[in-house]
Amino acid sequence: MSVGLFIDAPPSPAAELEGSRVEVSVGGDGYLELNGRRYQGPFIITAEDDGVALVERVGLETYLEGIREVPFSWDEHALAAQAVAARTYLAWTLIGGRTETGRRIGYDICATAACQVYAGVDAVLGPEGGRWSAAVTDTTGEILVFDGEPARAFYSSTTGGRTRNIEDIWPGSAPAPYLVGVSSTGENSPFVEWSWELPAYQMERLLRVAGVASGEVQSVTTNTTENGEGPWTVDIASDTGTVSLDTWDLRAKINAAASVMPHLLPASNEEGRVYPTTILSPEYTIRYEMRVGHIDDNVYLDPHYVVEGGGWGHLIGMSQFGAQAMAERGATYVEILAHYYGGLTPVEGDGFLPEEVSVGLVIGDEGVTVDTDSFLRITLDGEALDVPDPGAWTFSWENGRLVVIRPSSGPPRVPPGMPDVPV
Repeated sequence: MSVGLFIDAPPSPAAELEGSRVEVSVGGDGYLELNGRRYQGPFIITAEDDGVALVERVGLETYLEGIREVPFSWDEHALAAQAVAARTYLAWTLIGGRTETGRRIGYDICATAACQVYAGVDAVLGPEGGRWSAAVTDTTGEILVFDGEPARAFYSSTTGGRTRNIEDIWPGSAPAPYLVGVSSTGENSPFVEWSWELPAYQMERLLRVAGVASGEVQSVTTNTTENGEGPWTVDIASDTGTVSLDTWDLRAKINAAASVMPHLLPASNEEGRVYPTTILSPEYTIRYEMRVGHIDDNVYLDPHYVVEGGGWGHLIGMSQFGAQAMAERGATYVEILAHYYGGLTPVEGDGFLPEEVSVGLVIGDEGVTVDTDSFLRITLDGEALDVPDPGAWTFSWENGRLVVIRPSSGPPRVPPGMPDVPV
């Protein structure tokens, strides 16, 4: 098959092709559109055992400019601290090697909060994007290093006033002198404190769906600790015995189980704002509360469970709202990083940083649609496809293969500057 664009080709119908690997890139100054977001690309789309996977290969600086972790309107030093933390986290991730899924699909780092949030070029092209781009540029090459290697530069949104030791949140993690609890005051976040409640029968149903209780729930007891004393834990006694687990583990189970009651969870705060997830952090308590209600002259008992907590995220390393609070008080990004990471300050990390990063954007989906306002270059299993007008191409998964559906379009046209004969 010839490579290039034939201007005398007939209109391309919506036709299906099959293969296992597609590469999509865009010409000129265009962008690839995926799920309402724009990316620079190229995209690598493959058929995996569990569905379609899509990986973007992107330059280091473009990747960092696509990080969408804090508002770009924040103080320049809070932004610079975030840029260094994000670059360090990437370097640490690369040193550790790809995950099992990353090796299978071919990516270095995922694009979600499970790694760090990456959202393509839209944000940096927006009204405040220049401020974030400047933070990335002004800290070019800077990372935090401990004992000769990139630090585990974890960060999260908000604390309840103090971060925690890593081993207090994730039992079994190796302690680190730069991942210890420090004060984090002045956070202007709606999640410094949060609470919600459920009728007892609903909470007990939630715990059963979460797999941590069977039959009737008899008691729920939260055990708290100070920094360095280990994780908070919850003991849940039910008909078949007592289940004890740390609050981070229980958080994940309850957050997953909450889908059975979408009309109740996630809950709302007093202003009516819905919380981003059901349980926001590992610092929370669950208590049983018996209330007395009245209907006319009748008295009744109304049992509830009340969940109260502080912070959003894992509470390890830098607090993003805490960094902003420090910057507003006049701290530099170097001082912010030193405060949250045990005195570590930025150094040049060129030896740990690649020129290109492979980012997992889609993992195990039924299909993806890639669109553009520019002209695409597409190969299917190494063979170049004839690409007519810009349009949406769909890549779906069927029986372990990619089904490629061309866009329906009119007669193909040649983009400016391209030859009108095959190349």
